[in-house]
Amino acid sequence: MAKSPLAIHETLEIHEIMTMKQACLVKAVAVRSFVKDETLEKLIAQDIKDSEQALNDLQKLLADHEGGGSHE
Repeated sequence: MAKSPLAIHETLEIHEIMTMKQACLVKAVAVRSFVKDETLEKLIAQDIKDSEQALNDLQKLLADHEGGGSHE
């Protein structure tokens, strides 16, 4: 069931956060193959996992509030 719609500025903020998270995720995936240090590789792997979860959560948030932004 959809919740009350987000305001336009809230939707835009979520999209901006998602764009930044996606860019960071792409970079983390790209540099991971070059990392030699095991500790750093584990940190990057955890960051990738956390970023993927955050993106999924943000997508769900948008889906739960779909129906357009309000102008209030």
